[in-house]
Amino acid sequence: MTSDTCVDCRERDASVNIRNRRLCAACFSRYVTGKVAKRMESYRFTTLSADQKRRLFLPVSGGISSLVLLQILDDQLQRQIAKRNRTAYDIVVARVVLPGEQDQPTDAKWYEDLKTSFSKHTFLPLLALHNVLRLDSRIVEDLECLGLARKVNESDEELFDRIMSSTTSNTARSDLRSVLLQRLLVAAAKKEDCEGILWGHSDTRLAALALADVAKGRGGSVSSAIADGPSMYGIGFNYPLRELYEAELQTYGLVASEPLLQEVADRAAPVQAPASIRTTAIDDLLSTYITSQGEKYPSIMANVVRTASKLEVRRPDGTTAACRFCVMPMRGQLGGQTRTTDLCYGCQRMRQDIRT
Repeated sequence: MTSDTCVDCRERDASVNIRNRRLCAACFSRYVTGKVAKRMESYRFTTLSADQKRRLFLPVSGGISSLVLLQILDDQLQRQIAKRNRTAYDIVVARVVLPGEQDQPTDAKWYEDLKTSFSKHTFLPLLALHNVLRLDSRIVEDLECLGLARKVNESDEELFDRIMSSTTSNTARSDLRSVLLQRLLVAAAKKEDCEGILWGHSDTRLAALALADVAKGRGGSVSSAIADGPSMYGIGFNYPLRELYEAELQTYGLVASEPLLQEVADRAAPVQAPASIRTTAIDDLLSTYITSQGEKYPSIMANVVRTASKLEVRRPDGTTAACRFCVMPMRGQLGGQTRTTDLCYGCQRMRQDIRT
């Protein structure tokens, strides 16, 4: 064996350096798909009755992580069809176009190309973030806890524009948008009768989310926010890319045979420090920090996620109090909340940065 032969198959030349191991492209792809398959074991045939069919919801952002997840699951389902002539689950794909993204590559044409490449799955029409006001039956009432009540004859678009312009800081605006996005995706998943949501979050993303939640005052709910299993929303959450780093997913995109993955991986911009920390949202700041430091010290991301996952996970057991707006678990028991305490500390802080 030569010094640059794949350490797994010991046959092909190594082309990828992953966690201090030199692998060929085929063994590296098998490594990534194996991680995902392990996380998807709860959706195997053995857990189904003969006539049962699951529906799982997969949001795609246009980034490499969710696309890698879609491609791996598509391959898995195609193998199931070839072997059993049926699949253990169906995938419902959704894409939300966020404010300011209309002119980005992840627009309607890109989404149509994605539908063509993965035509065996159900693709919802493109969603706008303001659709949360239509799909989530409680959101308008819950927004009143932030002092954002709907005016007489105000349309969804007008209310949404007023909501997003009401914040006085970038952190509050980013936090508000993140909660609305999650509530929109949950509402869409429930409308499609999906039993769970497959989030395309790598360890890099999960670590950034965990640290951001701590910084924004939601430290007590971090473990619940990133845990696999039943969520406080009444629908299952699953993170199949949990044990993979974003850099590894970028590499997978480059060696994959799917052109759309290669295109997204090729255009990935290097991480740059924010021009001004004072005007940068906490979410963006910690995402940049974790990504940049993760390139030098990959174990940082894994340690953050593993540590957060060891904390107590509070499930929707009928007694756990949940924040009225972000739906994360709060201290105390259900029924002990009042109008002034039905927001978690993080949402109370966000409310202070909202003009009403």
